[in-house]
Amino acid sequence: MHPFVSRDGKKIYFTALDSAFADEKIWYVNRLENSWSNATQLNSPINDGLVFFPNQSNNGDLYYFNLSEMKTYYAPNENGKFLDTKEVQHEFGHHAFISPSQDYLVFTGKSQKEERKDNDIYVCFKQKNATWTNPINLGRVVNSDFGEKGPSITPDGKYLFFGRAERDIEPGLSNIYWVSTEIIEKLRPVK
Repeated sequence: MHPFVSRDGKKIYFTALDSAFADEKIWYVNRLENSWSNATQLNSPINDGLVFFPNQSNNGDLYYFNLSEMKTYYAPNENGKFLDTKEVQHEFGHHAFISPSQDYLVFTGKSQKEERKDNDIYVCFKQKNATWTNPINLGRVVNSDFGEKGPSITPDGKYLFFGRAERDIEPGLSNIYWVSTEIIEKLRPVK
């Protein structure tokens, strides 16, 4: 689940569960001439916990959510290997997706300040000192009275895709929407 095609199109990262559905790890397949390789579990400290929702920035850094710690992390790309992990410190949220240039992070979450029972999509912007701004709700252009989830940014950085559970459908299923990332840029703090 949660497949992500690498920026160069040569790998697909995804989350796989063990046969007891208890151990979530990040795996990948490599692009071959006319097919894909067998799946390989990523050999990295990333998989030291229960993890999911892998995605990459343009430079290859791998972002993911650690279910064991309920936090977002990233692993710097070191010649195609991910030898170290670092926490992405933001107040709340999950299903975080990094922008191609790593200047903002969108994610699903519930603010403690809002009296909502469902999730909205938020953005944090990276500051010059490498910390992140407080989460900013994307507003009514994206968020509704239903639960929004699973945000992702297109490789060119122009569009935001997300799910919305807006009808009486099976749990976990959503309708898919997209908007221009201009709505995110309008929320960017003035420098």
